[in-house]
Amino acid sequence: MDSTPPPDVAPEPEPLPGESGTRLSGAWTAVVVGLLAMVAILVFILQNQQGVEVSFLIFSGRLPLAVALLFAMILGALIVFAFGAARLLQLRMVARDARRKAVNTDS
Repeated sequence: MDSTPPPDVAPEPEPLPGESGTRLSGAWTAVVVGLLAMVAILVFILQNQQGVEVSFLIFSGRLPLAVALLFAMILGALIVFAFGAARLLQLRMVARDARRKAVNTDS
């Protein structure tokens, strides 16, 4: 049996500026993910061409199933966006009021 200790493994050096994740690498990652999502949506639409009857409020008509689901997804995303924007506006107003009160108490 060999009783010699294993050689020390040198720690990896710290990454130099620009070697770790950058904004550009994040953008490319987002582009790739976006393209993959578009391909998946396109395949979904092409595989779901059968027509369905759609009624909403006073509107009614016949659409391909995938298009109807896509409209529903977009409407849901808009609702989520609206609630998120309202919440951000509310938080900004609270923060602005807190800053004003802090400035008035300091004077």
